[in-house]
Amino acid sequence: MRCRKCQLCLSALLTLLGLKVYIEWTSESWFNKAEPRGTLLSPTSHNAEPTLPINLSARLGQIGPLSLAYWNQKQRNLGVLPSTNCQTWGTVAASEILDFLLYPQDFQRFLLSAACRSFPLWLPTEGGSPVASCSDKDVPYLLLAVKSEPGHFAARQAVRETWGSTVAGTRLLFLLGSPLGMGGPDLRSLVTWESQHYGDLLLWDFLDVPYNRTLKDLLLLTWLSHHCPDVNFVLQVQDDAFVHIPALLEHLQTLPPTWAHSLYLGEVFTQAKPLRKPGPFYVPRTFFEGDYPAYASGGGYVISGRLAPWLLQAAARVMPFPFDDVYTGFCFRALGLVPRAHPGFLTAWPADRTRDPCTIRGLLLVHPVSPQDTIRLWKHLWGPELQC
Repeated sequence: MRCRKCQLCLSALLTLLGLKVYIEWTSESWFNKAEPRGTLLSPTSHNAEPTLPINLSARLGQIGPLSLAYWNQKQRNLGVLPSTNCQTWGTVAASEILDFLLYPQDFQRFLLSAACRSFPLWLPTEGGSPVASCSDKDVPYLLLAVKSEPGHFAARQAVRETWGSTVAGTRLLFLLGSPLGMGGPDLRSLVTWESQHYGDLLLWDFLDVPYNRTLKDLLLLTWLSHHCPDVNFVLQVQDDAFVHIPALLEHLQTLPPTWAHSLYLGEVFTQAKPLRKPGPFYVPRTFFEGDYPAYASGGGYVISGRLAPWLLQAAARVMPFPFDDVYTGFCFRALGLVPRAHPGFLTAWPADRTRDPCTIRGLLLVHPVSPQDTIRLWKHLWGPELQC
């Protein structure tokens, strides 16, 4: 009798344990579905050559019944974005979205100027010259294009003193908007000194806010086409990332030519969905419906330099989107190309792991990392006392 009761108790205990595991699993699955990045994409096969068909509907997933969301409607009928009167395009967009005034203020500001993509370089009034072009004898194998903001001097200096320091075959550039922020401090004098002292700041005269990061991508691609067309690869990365440059160079140099020619490499996510709750990645339902394209996280990714003119052509025919990495994914999808995943790119790096340089030794890029941790990691990574 007593054994019978023991068996019943054990059975009940196992049932409760199984129920607990199931609840935790389903809760975790639901939480992951709420993440804007979606699921990891496994390493892909080699990409094809880029093409840009007249009709992009099929490539951008616009098949079947068309959503009433503004982006979906406009993309279906888009020829090319206007090269003039871009402000008028934004005003019309605002009038066509019925709940536009309910959008977050930053989202409204983005839409009003989203078609404006031509901005002059910002040059110091006290003197200075534009960033030098790549010479015929000094074309970088890998251009390090770091997205920064005028006030992020500490982050830029940490990059200069560590992974962005001179390595054969590389060149470092920082991408910034105007040092005259909206309601912020006037950083013109500081940025002027920095630009003249280091000569590595590509500055444009637009408001430097997160929703304008796509402008840095597009203006960089334009600059590349005119000033550095023969660069092999471009690393587009945030200023709070840590990059293991020797390991990245070694990986790029071992790629098959068919992969290298159309490369889009990073931590890749697919089947991601827009977030509908207010926050940094909020997208109103009346603006966009559907899944995001497969894309490499904006923390840092590598593209083939030869794709710069192709991406500019694609961007002229893809409706503006507020998030730079998602928009890049749309442009690659328009070209018939897919991102290639690499497990060495980790763009949601836990803060507690930055204290162990051994964990980074076998990686290519981690993000985010503070300027202080960047310097400390660099010293330990290349120090003779490191034993992993």
